[in-house]
Amino acid sequence: MKAKHLVLALMMVLIISAIPLFAAGKDIIYASDSTTKTLDPHDTSDTYSGAIERAICQGLLGFDKNLNIIPLLAESYTYNDSATEFTFKLRKGITFHDGAPFNAQAVKVNIDRLMTGKYVRSSLMAPVKEVKIIDDYTVKFILKEPFGAFLNALAHPGALMLSPKALQEYGDDVSKHPVGTGPFMFSEMVSGSYVLIKKNPNYWRGTVKVDSIKFVPIPENGSRVAMLRAGQAQYIYPMPAELLKLVENDPNIDVIKQPSIIERYLILNTKSKPLSDERVRQAINYALDKKAIINIAWGGAATEADSIFPSALPFFKKQGPWPYDLAKAKALMKEAGYENGFKVVFLTPNASARLRATEMVQQQLKAIGITGDIQSMDVASFYDKLAKNKLETVGETPFIAFGGWSSSTGDADWATRPLISTEAFPPNMSNYGFFEDKTVDNLIKAGLTTADPKVRANAYAQLQDYVWSKAPWGYLFVDTLIAAKSKNIKGIYPMADGAFTVEEAEIVQ
Repeated sequence: MKAKHLVLALMMVLIISAIPLFAAGKDIIYASDSTTKTLDPHDTSDTYSGAIERAICQGLLGFDKNLNIIPLLAESYTYNDSATEFTFKLRKGITFHDGAPFNAQAVKVNIDRLMTGKYVRSSLMAPVKEVKIIDDYTVKFILKEPFGAFLNALAHPGALMLSPKALQEYGDDVSKHPVGTGPFMFSEMVSGSYVLIKKNPNYWRGTVKVDSIKFVPIPENGSRVAMLRAGQAQYIYPMPAELLKLVENDPNIDVIKQPSIIERYLILNTKSKPLSDERVRQAINYALDKKAIINIAWGGAATEADSIFPSALPFFKKQGPWPYDLAKAKALMKEAGYENGFKVVFLTPNASARLRATEMVQQQLKAIGITGDIQSMDVASFYDKLAKNKLETVGETPFIAFGGWSSSTGDADWATRPLISTEAFPPNMSNYGFFEDKTVDNLIKAGLTTADPKVRANAYAQLQDYVWSKAPWGYLFVDTLIAAKSKNIKGIYPMADGAFTVEEAEIVQ
């Protein structure tokens, strides 16, 4: 970005009047390319909202900044050899922000709510047959069958604990009134504008060092950078790679880079007639110049996808990126009977990089006759639109959507089952392309019905081998995480799944 463009971006920031942007004292502004639509952890589909929820609420288990499982509201746990019974000893003396006690009954209320199947994250508790209260501070989960990734499921933000008192008072409107046990308390959410959280003065783990954090959606890359440089934001994510030179020599800014488990891909509506043909989906993959998309749209901050989930996850098996081969792509289109192409709708969030990547995909697919208009919207509306597609009508609209996924359980199960199993059709999971294959279902099940890592590794190796050529998606790339912050900010850590932790946030002089 040239200097005059940066000035324009800064002017855009200064005229934003819907929200007070300047932080003062011990207040932090976190600017992101994402928006928050709900703060109900049981009904949240995006990583960004889940990360804010983790500042307010906590689960029995959680993750440290390296995605290692750690005990939180549970002080310890045991499980049997067959991975069908898990018993948790709960911490005593913890209360929710509204004064309700945290105990075994609170756990049961939350898990029973998830087990209704009504919510986006209900699938996390799909293996559970029953939750038994052993005493006030002991609960036992009895599963329907062995489930090797159950601890990971409980550490996922979808299993965060909400106050039973708040659930009784607000019902599903708890999405606008979340009450947890975490370091921060919910203060305010203005839809499409910001979320404000304030410190919990009685936090059970110790003193919270900042007074408030405001999460502000700024989809335009240049505006986020301008806010950081002007002191109107203290932390931004993502930091656009193409603008790194503007901040790397700034003495007041630190840049953070690290690998991720975020895979980007094109969601292909496999229920629509053209995209239901495996040859067409393969042609799309051959027609994608992923290196160009990474370098131009993503500022080089990614690596080509070489399996259906990233290499940092357990049980990864390298497949090798799909080669860019237009001749092969055109031959497959002809073989499938679509030599003259067809029309689709391109769907994308309006965040700068994602929109730019979708525009490049649109241009590249024209070479094999696939054309159509782009519909862009904020991130929350994008996933809401995908979730509202109906199975009985979805085949009428061939669409290609710019998707992304991080396995927030840190396990191969959550990198696959929510996205490509038949049980994962919306609204309760994220198979937005309606991919359906019995072999895939069976291999996913095989990876879950044991805790034996050798058996699980074999199942997921077969799954990756099988799915790669089926091309349920247009495979793109795995992100390199880049964030930027003011030098006087400590204790906000980006996580490999694209989330963040703010519990240790601190402003230093």
